[in-house]
Amino acid sequence: MQDFNQNTIDNQESPERILLVDDDKTILTLLYRHTSRLGFGVDQAENGKEAVELLKKHSYALVISDIIMPVMDGMKLLRHIKQHYFETDVLIISAYGSQYSFSDLIASGASDFIGKPFETDELQAKIQRIFRERSLLIELSQSKEKEKLFFLRLVESLAMSLNEKDHYTHGHARRVTNLSLQLAERLNDKTMDLELLRLSGMLHDIGKIGVPDSILLKVEQLTDEEMAIIKKHPDQGARILRPMGFDERMHDIVQIIRHHHERFDGKGYPDGLADETIPLYSRIIAVADSYDAMTSDRPYRKSLNLSDALAQLEENAGKQFDPVLVEKFVELMEGCHDGAPCPLLAACDIFSGIEENNVSKAYEMQYCRINFKACARYKLKEKGEQIKNLLPDGSLFFGDDLKGFKTGVLAGLEK
Repeated sequence: MQDFNQNTIDNQESPERILLVDDDKTILTLLYRHTSRLGFGVDQAENGKEAVELLKKHSYALVISDIIMPVMDGMKLLRHIKQHYFETDVLIISAYGSQYSFSDLIASGASDFIGKPFETDELQAKIQRIFRERSLLIELSQSKEKEKLFFLRLVESLAMSLNEKDHYTHGHARRVTNLSLQLAERLNDKTMDLELLRLSGMLHDIGKIGVPDSILLKVEQLTDEEMAIIKKHPDQGARILRPMGFDERMHDIVQIIRHHHERFDGKGYPDGLADETIPLYSRIIAVADSYDAMTSDRPYRKSLNLSDALAQLEENAGKQFDPVLVEKFVELMEGCHDGAPCPLLAACDIFSGIEENNVSKAYEMQYCRINFKACARYKLKEKGEQIKNLLPDGSLFFGDDLKGFKTGVLAGLEK
């Protein structure tokens, strides 16, 4: 057998490791000589059991294994790898006529098969193909992550544009999203897509971009005609976002936004849906949206206190709101007191980690889990208090405005 040309594979000096498994020491030495020349880190095991122990200690891009071995054969090793280390590729090397067919191996997750005795060129080609496919999958994954990041930034930009338009409801989307996520967690539903709910909460009022400022910013109580215009915003929001419906998440968000002002009794808008025909996420946002509206000051009225707002929700359970969600929301808000300092502030994951050289710990969570109005995120109501790295849903960018964060947010907590 001829040796590899060590320049024929692009993975020379690769940080990835290969594990060789064969009870035949001659074959093991030959495989080691060929693979180590390619720049890979290479480990060796003489049976499947030894390989399992090495897999616990190291991460391997590829395992090249014999089939017929003592203690633990190659098929059992293959199945173990695919169960516990799914991203690790496995290339099987064994004599033709083995008890396992090629189709058996592929069905169990092997990336490829090569028979003994093998030609060096064939082995090289199979390793090269496996790593080329790994590289393509990594590039695809990175591309999808970039697309997701672009999508999220687009959503954030849309939500921020509404914040800038409506001075009096500045921070409303952040608070509604915040409360919606916490209410959703109370349901203990493992199928709940919190990311979808987060995006929908941020954009639930995006249709108000199309409402004239003369109505949106009006100090006096709205007339019936003006209220009719306001009531169009769920449908307008759906129309704004519908052209982006090629993204499956945006298609779902459009439906959630369109129906967040439906009523449980069927008397809401725009379609008069009732009960569970209203999307669950729309029903969640409806509760959080109404609570925040009642507990926020408006030019034409003062906010309700927490107890009165919860009483309003309970009074309208089964009418305007899903009664189960109202019950869960009231449970969520138990122990909250208007203006009371948060008893969990000292252990808060958001603020406890803020240090000059340790900013990232303060920004790990996507939203604060505490409902107290004294929490810094709820105190940011005016545009002038907005710090640069606070996003519309209450999450924070990493690190670029630490000074502003300390002087603006933490100062508010100390008052």
